[in-house]
Amino acid sequence: MTVRRIVRSVMAALLLCAPLSAQVNTDRMMSVGRTALYFDNYVLSIQYFNQVISAKPYMYEPFFYRAVAKLSLEDYRGAETDCTSSLERNPFVVNSYQVRGLAKVYQERYDDAAADFMSGLHLDPENVSLRHNLILCQARGGHMDEAFRSVDTLMSIAPKYTPAMAMRSDMLWDRGDTAGAVEWIDRAIVLDRYDADLLHHRGILFARMEEFARAEPDLDKAIYLDPANAGLYINRAMVRYCQDNLNGALDDYDMAIVIDPSNVTAHYNRGNLRGQIGDDNRAIQDFDMVIEAEPDNMMAIFNRGILRYNTGDLRGAENDISAVLAQYPQFVMGYQFRSQVREGLGDRRGAEQDALVVLKEQNRRFNNPDADKADESDDGKTRGSSDRNMRNYRKIIVDDNLENSTGFSSEYRGKVQNRNVEVQYLELYRLTYFRTSDPQSGPAPYISRLESINTSGVLMSDIVVDKADTPLDVNRINMLFSDIERCTSLLADDPFNADVLVARALDFCLLQDIPSSESDLMQAVERSPESWTAWFCLAQLHARELEMKKAERDLDLQNGQKQNRDNMADPGYQKVLRELDEVIGLVPDCQYAYYNRGTVHALVNDMHAALVDFDRAIELDATLAEAWYNRGLVLVMLNRMDDAFRDLSKAGELGIYSAYNIIKRFSKAD
Repeated sequence: MTVRRIVRSVMAALLLCAPLSAQVNTDRMMSVGRTALYFDNYVLSIQYFNQVISAKPYMYEPFFYRAVAKLSLEDYRGAETDCTSSLERNPFVVNSYQVRGLAKVYQERYDDAAADFMSGLHLDPENVSLRHNLILCQARGGHMDEAFRSVDTLMSIAPKYTPAMAMRSDMLWDRGDTAGAVEWIDRAIVLDRYDADLLHHRGILFARMEEFARAEPDLDKAIYLDPANAGLYINRAMVRYCQDNLNGALDDYDMAIVIDPSNVTAHYNRGNLRGQIGDDNRAIQDFDMVIEAEPDNMMAIFNRGILRYNTGDLRGAENDISAVLAQYPQFVMGYQFRSQVREGLGDRRGAEQDALVVLKEQNRRFNNPDADKADESDDGKTRGSSDRNMRNYRKIIVDDNLENSTGFSSEYRGKVQNRNVEVQYLELYRLTYFRTSDPQSGPAPYISRLESINTSGVLMSDIVVDKADTPLDVNRINMLFSDIERCTSLLADDPFNADVLVARALDFCLLQDIPSSESDLMQAVERSPESWTAWFCLAQLHARELEMKKAERDLDLQNGQKQNRDNMADPGYQKVLRELDEVIGLVPDCQYAYYNRGTVHALVNDMHAALVDFDRAIELDATLAEAWYNRGLVLVMLNRMDDAFRDLSKAGELGIYSAYNIIKRFSKAD
C-alpha cells in the first residue's frame, strides 16, 4: 500500500479519535472543522481551526487537526510546525507524533521521522502502526540491523501482522536473500490469502526474479480483490509484456487509463506498445497526453517524433526530434532519424549535416570501442521511471519503487478503505451551488422544478444537483459566509420565508455546519411542508450524518470490537427514507429522489424496494448512469447475474467505467 493511500486513510480517521476539552462555542467550531476535514474540505477546515486557535491558543487539538489538513494539502513543513505546536501544549498525544513523523517522511527526513515514531512508542509501546512506520524509516535511512530488530519486536507484539512479514521479505531481498524473501511473503499470504497488497507484493517479487509466469497469477488475484487499483493493471501489463503478450498488456493499460485517465505511466507505455504494433495515430494521442503532463519528457517527445514521421507529419517530426537533440546533443540516433525526416522535407543540406554527425560518431566509437559503454542500452524490455538514457526510449516504464508494495501505515481506516466491502453503491445526489469540474461528468443534471426557487431571488446562485462533494477554495468559502449574513438579514424581516431558510441551510451544509443546517431545514418544513427542496436537503444532510457515524463505528474495529450491526437497525436510515418519501410525494417525477431512495433501500438491504425505485428512476431518465450502476449491484446481490451484467454494461456505456471492473470481477466469480 502506497504512502499516499495510507496517509489519506489516516486523515479520514484521525479526525474522529481525539478528545476535546473546550466550551460550547469552541466545541461547535471544532466539530464543524472535523466534519469539513472528513469530507476532504481541507481549506475550509483550516479556516475553522484558525478561529479556534485565535480564540483559545492554549488548546492542542486545533493545531493537531490543522496539521492533518495541511498534510493532505502537501504543506509538509506547515504540518510539522502545527504538530510541534500541538505537542508543546500536550506532549502526551500519540497521534501528534504519528502525523509529525509522516510530515517528515514526505520530506525524506527518515531519521527525524523515526525519532517521532519512537516518541510515540514511549507512550504506546504496542502501537502497531507506529512500529510499522519506524521499521520503514530505519530501512530507508540505511539502518538495516535496527530495522530487523524492530521487525522482530513488532512480530512478537503482533505475530499475525502480515505487513511486518512483507517488510521482512523486502529487507531480505535487499540483502540478496531471495529464498528468504519468498519464504516470508509466502508466510504472510498463508495468513491472509485475500489481501491484495500481499499478492501484489509477491507478484512483483517474482517479476524482479524474472519469473513472470509465476508473477501473473498473483497479480490476477490482486486485481480480482482490488479491481479499481490502476497500479495493479500497470504492473500486470509489464508482466504480460515481458511474456510477449502484447494484447494482454494493452488491455491492462486500457483498464488502468479507464480508472485513472491522467496516469502518465499508463499512457506512455500504451503509446509505446501501440507504436510497436503500428497503431501510430492512437499512439500519438497517448504521447500527446504524456507531453502535456510532462513537457520535458524527452523520451515521449522522441517517440512522438518517430510516430509523426511514420504518419507523414514531417514538420512535426522534425520539431520533436530537434527538441530532443537540443537537450541531448550526443544522442546519435536522433541525428539519424532527423536526417531521414529532413530528406523527406527536401532539406538536403540539413540531412547531410545530420548524416555527417552520425558518421563521425560511428568512426569515433570504432576507434574507441570501450567509450560510452556505461551509457549503452541493455537488452531488457523495461526501464525505471527515473532513467534518462535516451537509448532506452522504446522500453516501457516500470516504477523505480515497484518492489515496495507496503508503505507507511496506520491502524486507522477512513471512509473508503473498508476492505470488507465487496461492492460500494454510488453516492446520493444532493443539492449544491457548486458542481464538480470533472470533464467526464457530462452536462449538469437538471430538475425543472428547481426553476421556481432559482428564479425566486433568494439564492446567491442557481442550485444544481450533483453526487460528489466539491472542495471549497477561499473564494467559495467567503461567498458562503457572506450569503449566510445576507440570508440572516432577510430572515430578520421575514422569519417565515421557507425559501430563505433553505438557502441559508444549504450554505451551512456546504460549510459542513450540520447542526445549523438541520435547524434551518426543520423550521422550513414546519412552516412550509410543501417545500420539497427542504425535504431533499434534510435527507442529504441526515445521510451525511450517518456516514460520519459509520466512520466512528468502523474505528471501533481497531480495538477488536467486531461490528455486526445491520444498517436496518439504525433509525437514521429510516428517517432518511421518510424524508425521501416526502420528496417523492411532492415531486413524483424527480428521478434523483427515486435514485436516492433506492440507494438507501439498498444500504439497508431491502433489495426489492431498491429495485422498484431504480426501475422508476430509469423509467423517468434512461440516461441516469448511476441508477443503472446501483441497480446492477443490487442484482448482483440477488444473484441475478445476467440482468446485473446488462445493467452494469449500460452504466459503463453511459460513462461509469468502473462498472467494467465489477463485470470482470463477478464474471470470474460466476
